[in-house]
Amino acid sequence: MDDFSDALAIINKWDWPERDPRFDEYVRYTIAVSEAINRLAMEGHPNPADAVLSLLADGRLVATGRYRWKQYRNDHFYRDGAGTIPSVRWAALKAAIAERDYLSSRPEVTLHMLSEDESGHAEPCAEWNWGGNWFSTARKSGGDWLSPDYIEEVFSASDIEVRPADIKAVKTTAELDNQAERNPNRGGAPPKYDWERAVAAIVFQWAEEGSWQPEIQADVKKRLADWFAEQDLHPSDSMLKERARWLFAEFQRRNGKADNLAA
Repeated sequence: MDDFSDALAIINKWDWPERDPRFDEYVRYTIAVSEAINRLAMEGHPNPADAVLSLLADGRLVATGRYRWKQYRNDHFYRDGAGTIPSVRWAALKAAIAERDYLSSRPEVTLHMLSEDESGHAEPCAEWNWGGNWFSTARKSGGDWLSPDYIEEVFSASDIEVRPADIKAVKTTAELDNQAERNPNRGGAPPKYDWERAVAAIVFQWAEEGSWQPEIQADVKKRLADWFAEQDLHPSDSMLKERARWLFAEFQRRNGKADNLAA
């Protein structure tokens, strides 16, 4: 099996930029994964996409970017942010693509516990859009989806940048943007969306006597969207849903009602 050492040798010869021109104080030894693959192709490598994926899977290339992870394992877990994408995620993507190619089909998994649809929804086991600098994977364990050992997991990454593993780690543009949003008082740009004020406004509307009472999660999502629209801001649907979900659940808990999480 090809270990793609020839591809790594080509990559190691490239001149890596020392600074991102947008951030003079930060060193940047990374390039977009699409740039790496296209450049390998231009320099004559016969399988540039496979080479980069394999080098990422075995840790000889390191990737950073924005990521989002969700898992159900007896409870719901969620995390998103920016930083290093572990090689195990690339290995999972590589294995799923190999299975897809072997079956000559597009395998999917039906998720129930991570779905807002009571009947579940299908997710592709692997999507690798290197030209768009993103990928996603989805998996679930076998057996009854109501059993205590049942697992569902989805992972996606975007704005992916890569570097050889032996080049020192530095902050990437995705990490810098994420840092500015999470730490607005440390010299970065202020957060784009003021969720604390938005949530407070919705809570005040709910708490006022004889005021609005949401019947479904979508009611809360619409109120959040309307509040931001008044500021000429428009968070993504997924961001609105995430906040609306836990806010509506808290309203229902305080009202002593069962959750109705219709989107």
